[in-house]
Amino acid sequence: MKEIKDRAKNNHKVAFIISLIFLAALIVCLIINYSIENTISWALYPGGGLIVLWATIMPLLVLKKNKVTGLLVGLTLTLIPYIFLIQHLVSSKGWFAPLALPIAIMALIAIGISLFALVNKQTNTFYAVALTIFLFGVLVNIGVAIVVYRYLNETILFDTYRIATISIAVLLSLVLMIIGYNKSKASQHL
Repeated sequence: MKEIKDRAKNNHKVAFIISLIFLAALIVCLIINYSIENTISWALYPGGGLIVLWATIMPLLVLKKNKVTGLLVGLTLTLIPYIFLIQHLVSSKGWFAPLALPIAIMALIAIGISLFALVNKQTNTFYAVALTIFLFGVLVNIGVAIVVYRYLNETILFDTYRIATISIAVLLSLVLMIIGYNKSKASQHL
């Protein structure tokens, strides 16, 4: 019991130190940006990125349970506003909703599924990795292509590189599934 409390106390110390480092980096960026331009502009890029990173890793350090859920919630709640901030800062407008938002949602869903599969102790690790490779190498890959090509009003959806990536991802997923199946069969016979 004392060991668990000590570990939690150490995690809180590490979280505090990381928070101070992130805050110091943000303040330095703001000071430099303001001293050069008398306004805050480019410092919002690293500042927003630091906030996304902080909100993503802090749950891993401070939560006792549901760390993966906390990580995913922190990432989700900060990533989408950060992308919106980037659209606000750049000269090109109107790409957030039709381009960035669907891609971010697809990626977040795939990350969530992958994380929960990887940390689930009842799931065969080979199956979880195969699922992750399939999600990103095939489904997210195709989804991103559809979103990008619709946004650009282009018709070429499957180029040579995309076909190669999808093929390799499918093959690798199948190999990992077979390895996982064989490992689970072997462990049942012991």
